[in-house]
Amino acid sequence: MDDTTLETTIAATSQAVPIAVETTPRSRVRWLPVVVAFASMLLFGFVENVKGTLIPPIRETFQVSYASIGMMLFIGSSGYLSATFLGGIAGDRFGQKRVLAAGYGLILVAGLGMSAAHSFALVCVLMFLLNAGFGSLEVGVNALGARIFVRNAALMMNLTHFFYGVGSMAGPEYAARMLLADRPWGEVYAFATALVVVVFAILALTKLPGMTKQQAEQRLSMRHIAADGKVWLFVAALSLFVVVELGTGNWLISFLRGAYGMGADESARFLSLFFVFFTLGRLVGGYVAERVGYVRCLALFAVAILCLYAGGFALGRDGVLLFSVTGFFISVMYPTFMAMIMKEFTSGTGSVMGFIITAVAAVTMLFNWVVGQTSDLLGVAAGFASFMPYTALAGVLLLLLNRRLRFNKRV
Repeated sequence: MDDTTLETTIAATSQAVPIAVETTPRSRVRWLPVVVAFASMLLFGFVENVKGTLIPPIRETFQVSYASIGMMLFIGSSGYLSATFLGGIAGDRFGQKRVLAAGYGLILVAGLGMSAAHSFALVCVLMFLLNAGFGSLEVGVNALGARIFVRNAALMMNLTHFFYGVGSMAGPEYAARMLLADRPWGEVYAFATALVVVVFAILALTKLPGMTKQQAEQRLSMRHIAADGKVWLFVAALSLFVVVELGTGNWLISFLRGAYGMGADESARFLSLFFVFFTLGRLVGGYVAERVGYVRCLALFAVAILCLYAGGFALGRDGVLLFSVTGFFISVMYPTFMAMIMKEFTSGTGSVMGFIITAVAAVTMLFNWVVGQTSDLLGVAAGFASFMPYTALAGVLLLLLNRRLRFNKRV
């Protein structure tokens, strides 16, 4: 997305979305926090999704097994979980600007280190740091959103995560082109993370809003957060929706090839369509959430996902496109949940977000294993079909959660 489009998008929302930053005559200053949020998610999506393209050359360079690659990814996930948990606490104590700056620094150090990594063990350490940087951006941007997106939170959070989608589409394409130009995989990482310098420069010029005195006095301890049943309802419902989101993206090709015998090119085309619909949903889904209400939107979209999955299985090979269309409805779940958390927990928002994001990531890792085991025992079609009961259960948990919500956008 070019600068003109970004400026147009920001200008279009300026009257609807007040920003919790000092008002100055210079609109550049007033809108810099929004640019920081958008640019951070664009960077996050771009650098994170370079990884999939670079795993084969990393494996070939160090002659390691797939199990070793799996361990590398697990170590990376551990870095992400650590950062989301600690980043939430640090953000409430020291401010989101420092959390974001730490995330940028970790990504830059890890990316540049990849170009000089001469052992697989070092790559694993750098992957931990890289994902810790991603985790810092995840919790930092979402907590920043709680401060700057005062109204129309679902709209702006979906739009913020839309930029992650743009970056995630550009990252693999960039990596593939670099590899075709015979650039070493380490250099591909290094050049990708060099974009951090640009985003960091924007952050350095930006004054981010801090907590009010009342919010500072009402900080929530981890013990208090963990004892709140409503927090665990957020974790349970959002975890299942994330499992469906990631599972559809991760397992669609395997399902199409295993169940219908599709070739690599044809199955990849349907996955690409899934991400096209997913990105489109992030762009416009927030408008729907603001119009009909957050919980009602999520419930209706969950029903749509169930119908599309059921229709896809009922029609067989002729209904495969319906699985791709689920991307539109799945995309709205995560950012709209973040908007709900922002509205519900007006004090200690960063800590609550960090706790929920960490717990969701841990639960998702477990369910990904469950889906894999289901596919091994009952076949890949059964594993893929398991996303239907997960969606239904997430919808039930959402309705239970709605009964305990206090903010004004309720069913």
